Amino acid sequence: MNKPILNWPRDQRRARRIGMLSAEDEKRLIAAWQRDGDSTARDRLLAAFHPMAIAMAKRHTPQSSEPDWDLVQQASIGLMKAADRFDPENGARFSTYAAWWMRAEIQDFKQANLSVVRRPNSAQFRKALGNLARLEDDLLHTQGVDRAEVDAHLARALGVSTERVGILREQVSGRDSSLNVPASGEDGEERQALLVDPRSAEAPGRIERLDVGALRGALATALAALPRREREIVVATQLQDPPATLEGLGAQLGISKERVRQLRERGFERLRDTLRKRDLTPEDIL
Repeated sequence: MNKPILNWPRDQRRARRIGMLSAEDEKRLIAAWQRDGDSTARDRLLAAFHPMAIAMAKRHTPQSSEPDWDLVQQASIGLMKAADRFDPENGARFSTYAAWWMRAEIQDFKQANLSVVRRPNSAQFRKALGNLARLEDDLLHTQGVDRAEVDAHLARALGVSTERVGILREQVSGRDSSLNVPASGEDGEERQALLVDPRSAEAPGRIERLDVGALRGALATALAALPRREREIVVATQLQDPPATLEGLGAQLGISKERVRQLRERGFERLRDTLRKRDLTPEDIL
């Protein structure tokens, strides 16, 4: 089992001593670890990319001058998973592949720690909540539509009660509330009675049965195959939390908002084509 890197000062000193690795060095170390189980080769690879893990953690705590070491540890776990799964033959550099794994581990950790209640974390659940948030935002900006009408519309769209919409909304916002609080219905029924028993749900579909690591590996490999600018835009708009705006990316990259949109669509289409070969779609994973 992978063990997190814990001695930060030692690893930082070692990373400075090792310096940047060439593509050939990466391939050699990856092969020695994956083929021969050479832990020294893996440790050298991890140490060389440890500064990248720190930078990734700092990016998720911009308000602090120091990185959150819990996030650094999560990034390091992602780095180790990348070392286990990276295929040098796909033509991408290890740093590109590892960045996705580090970002995914950090975002999972942050999401899991938003609440004292562990929430479902499947790709389908995240997608459903994202769709709920976007639909609600669109409705709230429609002139003359109040909160009650929004809840009624969402309930019809989702096929649930308005009380259930309220519970889903709290899962979107990350706020916890007691299940013993009375629901808004007239009968005074507690909210816990409105929850669905997981055992009564339908049998999981194909995607639910797939290993999360396999899904992430497929996405990371597909992203690594994209041209650099398309990959950066797809990650920033589809995977980053919160997502970047087209206007903001345009200013950052020195191109127009419309050009950013074109590159995003082209990158997403390439991503779709690559995943389709594995009987997957971006919607299955994102």
